[in-house]
Amino acid sequence: MDRHRVLGNSNTVKKYLVFVVFLILALILWLMSKLEQNYVTVLQMTPEINHSAAIYSDMANNTLYVQVSASGFFILRKKFSDKNVFFINPENIINQNQSLLKIPTASLKDNIGESFDKNIQILSIDPDTIYFKISKYASKKVPVTANFKITFKDDFRQCAPIIFSPDSITVTGSTNEVDKIENYTLPFKKYENVEHSIEDISTLPTVPNILANPSKVRYRIPIERCTEGTVSAPVTIVNLPKNVKMILLPAVVSIKYTVPIKDYKSVSSKDFLVEADYNEATTAFNRQIAVKIVRKPDFAFNLRIDQPFVEFLIQK
Repeated sequence: MDRHRVLGNSNTVKKYLVFVVFLILALILWLMSKLEQNYVTVLQMTPEINHSAAIYSDMANNTLYVQVSASGFFILRKKFSDKNVFFINPENIINQNQSLLKIPTASLKDNIGESFDKNIQILSIDPDTIYFKISKYASKKVPVTANFKITFKDDFRQCAPIIFSPDSITVTGSTNEVDKIENYTLPFKKYENVEHSIEDISTLPTVPNILANPSKVRYRIPIERCTEGTVSAPVTIVNLPKNVKMILLPAVVSIKYTVPIKDYKSVSSKDFLVEADYNEATTAFNRQIAVKIVRKPDFAFNLRIDQPFVEFLIQK
């Protein structure tokens, strides 16, 4: 009796599963049938101007509301698209004297249609006119700079400048905007308790109305265990006329520096050249002149002169 009851329950479950599968298939077929039908809906489209060698657009936010008659499949795909963009080629509608481009949207049906299926019918476009600010187009290379905060473990330090690859990028946009850019700074990043060289890739930040190429930069931050050292170096006077004698007080300065431990023994005072410029002395009011380090070992960094200004006497 129990065996018959189990078989009966098993048959009931099978029938239920068959019914569910049949229902799902029926729903899928019904949905497919509905999606194949045409519907009228409004899609949001964004026009963008193709850059040319002569002009640049500010990429104004000109959203178009395009009423279409299309299949449910097409509408569903477009509704879930992150960015419905179509491009305008301005070469035939812009002259050299224009600064504001006015475009009747009715003339854009072909451009919009290029992003649609062939059987899609465009019924209307709103608004009836869009505007783009137009300016001269410019491009230049600028150096890459860092925006990092690094803390080091024990005696470890950054022992050389950051190496960027590439070390410069090309920025493109309107002349006014491009002229403002002197360098391109990577996003802020923090490294803590560092004891090894850092290698990483950074994505360039987005700047409004500016295209940057490439979009990513690889960099290496050399980190080594370092120590400090001190040398004394004489100050060389440059641009001194032959008939003039100039005395510096003091004539020798002390330089503190940081180097990797492995390079410490190779440093000597002969590796440093310190100069003072006579031309600066001719305009000094307080009888003091700046001294500058103009040569140093490549691996030495964080240089400090104990007396960056020295007194002078001029004898003619």
